[in-house]
Amino acid sequence: MRRLSKSVLVAAGILPLIAALFPGMSWAASKPTSPRLPAGWPKLHWKGTITMGAWVFTPTPPGKPVPTGLTRQTALFTLAKRFEHWYPGIHIKFLNSQYGNNPQFITTKAAGGLLADVWDTQYEFLNSAAIPRGIAVNLTPYFHQSNPYVPNNRHWMNYMNPNTLAITKSPSGTYYEVNGDYIATAFYYNKALFKKAGIVGIPRTWAQLLADCRKLNAHGITAGAERPLWSWWARLFLPNYLGLATIKKLEAFQPHTPTVTALDEAIGYEKGILNPLKNPRMMAWWPVAKQLFSLWDKNIVDTPVLNASSSTVTGTDLFDAAKVAMTYTGSWEPGLWTSAHHPLSNLGSFPLPSVAHTSRYATGLRTATNVGGPTGGFQWSISTPRADASMKQAGKFQAVLDWLRFISTPKADQAVVNGWGVTLPTFKGSKPTLANAPLVRSMKQPWYPVFGFSDLTTEANTQITNLFQEYISGHLSFAAAKQQYASAVQTAVQQYIATNHVKVSKY
Repeated sequence: MRRLSKSVLVAAGILPLIAALFPGMSWAASKPTSPRLPAGWPKLHWKGTITMGAWVFTPTPPGKPVPTGLTRQTALFTLAKRFEHWYPGIHIKFLNSQYGNNPQFITTKAAGGLLADVWDTQYEFLNSAAIPRGIAVNLTPYFHQSNPYVPNNRHWMNYMNPNTLAITKSPSGTYYEVNGDYIATAFYYNKALFKKAGIVGIPRTWAQLLADCRKLNAHGITAGAERPLWSWWARLFLPNYLGLATIKKLEAFQPHTPTVTALDEAIGYEKGILNPLKNPRMMAWWPVAKQLFSLWDKNIVDTPVLNASSSTVTGTDLFDAAKVAMTYTGSWEPGLWTSAHHPLSNLGSFPLPSVAHTSRYATGLRTATNVGGPTGGFQWSISTPRADASMKQAGKFQAVLDWLRFISTPKADQAVVNGWGVTLPTFKGSKPTLANAPLVRSMKQPWYPVFGFSDLTTEANTQITNLFQEYISGHLSFAAAKQQYASAVQTAVQQYIATNHVKVSKY
């Protein structure tokens, strides 16, 4: 979901946003040796280099070429220069754009004590066995402290998105990363091709969506294309088929966490609520999802979802080439569309239509906003001394923590995230790019994501994703898929409970 095969447009006006980070500051290049810190800012006595793996937000210095597949990022570079201005003797060094994110890479670096001071990865890796405990610093106590770089802030976490905090919290109630952006998804469609097929308006129901697809195909226009990514379609269908009452029952396992987490799923399975062999709702939606993919480009449907090469043709590629009428993708699409020299006015989007009445198990619960979430690029952790030997230096942790605080203010979040133009900034007070503004509502709507156990372990994600694609592609019967899914889920739950020392009897 996060791998991009093309560059996206950089949102305009980023530098003025950076300049607005701290009103009244001089943006001259001069660096006073002993600047007078603004009121409330901490004094840092440690001197040295802070290393950061910023992944997609890795800044490209002025005059340097932009790495293939990325866009020129400037926000973090400017922020680093300002931090260095206020704290002479501290240097921020950005590592290459491929640094981090991959749990195996992070674990290997940490084993030798060579991990970067600050690095990017996804919260599910931190909260599962994918990245062992002891590599990332527990940031929870600091979330409850003020961020000195935000005026009148009492607790750092006060301006963080509540849904993000709920999702990224580990089973033990701790936080291992600062997460400041959000991916939104939708059906994107080519208005000209819809018009050519005589389609007026957007589909409001699943039946209308299927009818539109048949109409497009009948006019010689391939209706759509995309690979059947489990983690997306499970979140769209499964919560609806479970129903709101069941969702609330799962959420009640952790009353102070307003969403269904991996822990809730594991407990739900152990109590029989989410066991695929006991609850037919768990898989009743699979044949319904298959209806759509049977009307889309078969070559793309059969293309491996996982471990695809960078040269793999995707549904988005075909859509941006105007070879198919629609696709289901993320908030990076407007940038890709205009990069392909199409006018933004010819790009339309619509949420998942109502799936009520698609099965006797379907409900009226709207789940269109369930796909997406805090899995973008602004998700940064700090290394422990075990993972990064340089963190043993007296005073370095405080300097690294303050650097993370410095780049994790609402205005910094807005500038950094909008510089990529792919995700939406989530800190209160931040605003998205104009192209992504319509998707902001997805962060405010009721959110009922249920991943169907793929979020428990990396092995489960691989097994379930491949299994779902085999079924959708017609290579596996429903009966066989049911048995294999049940087996994969049982193994994942057992591993999750053992790894996280979950006592089911407590719930």
